[in-house]
Amino acid sequence: MNQTAQFAVPLLLIAFFLYRRIRRTVGFQLLRPRRLQIRVGLFSVVGLVLIATGFMHPVVFAGDAVGLALGGLLAWFAIRHSVVERRTDGLYYRTHVVIESLVIALFVGRIAYRFLFAMPAATQTADAFGGAGALQQYGRDPWTAAILFILIAYYAGYYLYVLRAVPKRAAQS
Repeated sequence: MNQTAQFAVPLLLIAFFLYRRIRRTVGFQLLRPRRLQIRVGLFSVVGLVLIATGFMHPVVFAGDAVGLALGGLLAWFAIRHSVVERRTDGLYYRTHVVIESLVIALFVGRIAYRFLFAMPAATQTADAFGGAGALQQYGRDPWTAAILFILIAYYAGYYLYVLRAVPKRAAQS
């Protein structure tokens, strides 16, 4: 029963955050520059910290680089398919639903993988070797690093575009 509660609380929190993210992602979003600036700043800081720690593990660093490239490519496609609308209460923007769904599916899939396969194996390994030192090997996973950097590059790149180009595009319309 204790193990169920141990996994239930994080899963419920993740489900809540995913629900909020999906609800905000699908459809038009009100342009709120300050909020987007904060997000770009957070993504940039997290990305820089993770890249700095990736130098210690070359395989993870390769995952970082692949993730940045794929995230940049997704951001480029999202920028090309963005739609801007002026409404009475402000500017609204929306990217292609398939691109945003793909990014969310990558994130959800990797979290599901970590909970279903990696966490039980890490717990068994830690128990076998008597400590948390064995758990550190799962923090060096290049797939997780790549997917995380896809998210970082995608959101930071797309939000920078929204901050700079959406007001200009709306003024031209």
